[in-house]
Amino acid sequence: MMRDRESLRVLGVSAVAISLFAGVLAAAADVRITPVVAEDRVYANFVATAAFSSDVRVAVQSGLPVTLTYVAELRRSSTLWFDHTVAATTVASAVKFDTLTGLYQVSKLRDGTVHWAKQTQKEEEMRLWVTEFERVLLADASRIRGSSDYYVQVRARDSLPRGFSLWPWGRTEMSGRVELPVIR
Repeated sequence: MMRDRESLRVLGVSAVAISLFAGVLAAAADVRITPVVAEDRVYANFVATAAFSSDVRVAVQSGLPVTLTYVAELRRSSTLWFDHTVAATTVASAVKFDTLTGLYQVSKLRDGTVHWAKQTQKEEEMRLWVTEFERVLLADASRIRGSSDYYVQVRARDSLPRGFSLWPWGRTEMSGRVELPVIR
């Protein structure tokens, strides 16, 4: 009898650990990243289709302005302490749907300034515009030491209002990570 309870408790703890681990793995695959080293600079191309969730779609269709914010980081791996952030860039895409004309107004921002804006009536085109970024400048290649391992990480979050939460680490984010090719 006592052995059965302990077995059930171990099974329950194992199930919780496996589900948490699976959640972490699923979140890590939400953003696809392609690092690019060109012209003595490190860039990141990335796609975060999961950022445009059903909640985001409903908010956009209602006419509420929605911003998807992405933080792209070039990081150096560390074995003994936290990984070092070499460079970080914040980019965002904002979308507003005009319910009278049926037009989506999409803007892309880098470090708080608009660098691109377009309008479309096609929802699929708008989705691509708000979830894909190309050639996001991270750093000069001179900041990379050949003896270290580097990776590019991108985190994404939306601007939708959330209710009160007891979770102490803020809103949920999605992220992706990919190793940087060796530069010698």
